[in-house]
Amino acid sequence: MRIWTEDDVRSGPSVPAVIEALEAVLTHEADGSAWNLDKTMSTWPVGSGRGSAHALGAVDLTAGLTIFKTWVNTPGGASALMTLFAAADGATLGVAEAGAAGALRTAGISGVATRRLADPGADELAVLGAGRQALRQVEAVAAVRPLRRVRLWNRTAAGAEALAARVRDELGLRADVAASVEDATRDAPVVTAVTRADEPFLAARHLAAGAHLNAVGAILPTHAELAPDVLAASALTVVDSEPNARRGSRELREHGDWGSVRTLAEVVAGKVARPAGARLTVFKGMGTGLSDLAVAGLLTGSLTGVRP
Repeated sequence: MRIWTEDDVRSGPSVPAVIEALEAVLTHEADGSAWNLDKTMSTWPVGSGRGSAHALGAVDLTAGLTIFKTWVNTPGGASALMTLFAAADGATLGVAEAGAAGALRTAGISGVATRRLADPGADELAVLGAGRQALRQVEAVAAVRPLRRVRLWNRTAAGAEALAARVRDELGLRADVAASVEDATRDAPVVTAVTRADEPFLAARHLAAGAHLNAVGAILPTHAELAPDVLAASALTVVDSEPNARRGSRELREHGDWGSVRTLAEVVAGKVARPAGARLTVFKGMGTGLSDLAVAGLLTGSLTGVRP
């Protein structure tokens, strides 16, 4: 049985490789050979914020993998573990520390959604939030669109400035700090919201005509980043998992129109596409076992044709 440390994961699969692995796994999901084991969670108060414990899993018969992931996330920190098994005989393949893997798969799924749903000519990104996930989110969008500028907003300016420095130094991209949500998102063709906001702060008026939004924060049932008019304005709303979204997305539950919600697997399989002249497209990511399995497939070499 192998053990992958956080350092092993950080020095292993790249964000572009995770995007390709996710495309493969989502194709397997669409053809019925891969599926999620739905997320469960519990939350509790931590000071003025919330802590949460989560568990999920996935099976991919084509890759021959089964994985389970458990993690705890609090305002003060987080940790996660992923166990990997052979789907054919149940052999334990290994255990991975999964904090870095979680950032990879969350960024990678935004990369897939952006590749499939954003305007092909999009060359600017606005990122709302400067926490642990933010740098990887920029890297993922840069992997699928030729970004000439990134605009950053955070509730604390110091956080945005620190992220901007990392975007410039580590990714070689122009990064500007915005004083407000309005300044960050004005005319931006791609917007990523990745915060722990417990009340909506992003409205339809903030989003340019034709924009694509990755909403990958606010994954607790008590939290929300998006005002109700955002989903009302969306020509296509896509989720990574409808069962997880039904349980965990306050925004989608309050919107209530589940009939118009599609899955990213359907998009990757070509069953759904960005509508012509769309006012807005939205990807709401909640986190799935198959996303983690994509990273596991790169660690084990189980995904044929996808290189780490």
